[in-house]
Amino acid sequence: MAVIFHSPDGLFDTSHNLFRLYNAYSIPNGHTRSVSPVDLFPQHDCPTLVLGDLNIHHFVSDPTRLLSGYHQFISSPYFDRALAQLFSLLNTPGVYTRFPFTSNHRPAVLHLSFANSALLLYFSSWNPTLPPTGSYHTTLSIILSTPLLKPPPRGLNWKFTDWDHISPLLTDLTLAAPPALPTPNSLDLWFDDSLTKITHLITSNTPTKCPSSYSKQWWTPELTQLRRIHHHTTRLMRKNQCSPALARAARNTDFKAIQTAKRVHWSQFLANVDSQSVWDARKIAAGRAPDRFRTLENASSPTEINNTLLPHFFPPRPSPPPPLILLAFKDVPPLSPAEVSYALR
Repeated sequence: MAVIFHSPDGLFDTSHNLFRLYNAYSIPNGHTRSVSPVDLFPQHDCPTLVLGDLNIHHFVSDPTRLLSGYHQFISSPYFDRALAQLFSLLNTPGVYTRFPFTSNHRPAVLHLSFANSALLLYFSSWNPTLPPTGSYHTTLSIILSTPLLKPPPRGLNWKFTDWDHISPLLTDLTLAAPPALPTPNSLDLWFDDSLTKITHLITSNTPTKCPSSYSKQWWTPELTQLRRIHHHTTRLMRKNQCSPALARAARNTDFKAIQTAKRVHWSQFLANVDSQSVWDARKIAAGRAPDRFRTLENASSPTEINNTLLPHFFPPRPSPPPPLILLAFKDVPPLSPAEVSYALR
């Protein structure tokens, strides 16, 4: 089943106003499946999401599972077709999507999610919702967000890689021998295992970049290049190796590009404002954090604000009437103060 969503302006970008979702349920049909790879992975330029219960096992989605030749024969055409059409698997490898109720079966990865290159830029996370509610299939949550509103990713800072410590470890690293009679599957497993060991050794000794709260989400590589040209021409002008007009033109070009990037980012941000981000938009528009309490008349200190708000939200209750003296005799009228004074005299 293919579902087509017409996205409003600003959801993806100006070149994509169409979003396609293919939800498939594939069942065994002899040595094939009811949904063919060609029908499941069409070629589209718009953002396309393909997901569903495909009932296939593959080592990419379930690397800990030992696959038979039958499972490899069934699942390989789907992943080959996805790779040819530039679809990427969104599942976290090894995270199960099916938990059977009986002990005769084991957990498996049967629900697969793929995104093409146009949608992969907007992919944020893929998470299963546990535990399953009334079914042995778990519900999956796929979050898409605008790249301009995403925080900068944590990358590896290769400038501070400890190569003096890594080099002897790489020399002493022992890798498994290649298979004597290699098959495409066994050769891929051996290569992936060796690459994982080498990559883990290098990345574990490389610190990550920590983007601060001052990181600019609207900054682009083009702005970096314009900023370098601006500073380079400024240094040349100070050394009398460049005319002031050329340095001024480079500075104006840099400043205008920054203002344009800010306006585009602000327009994209306002186009995607919802009930959760409306207060962030207000704070950005105000330029500073809004006051937690509005200024009250004749109340400037916290004590005066407290004394003003308490009577407003918690007004004092009126005093109850005094209780009657002769409660046991309801038919007898109460005594008046004059009668009490006369009796005492």
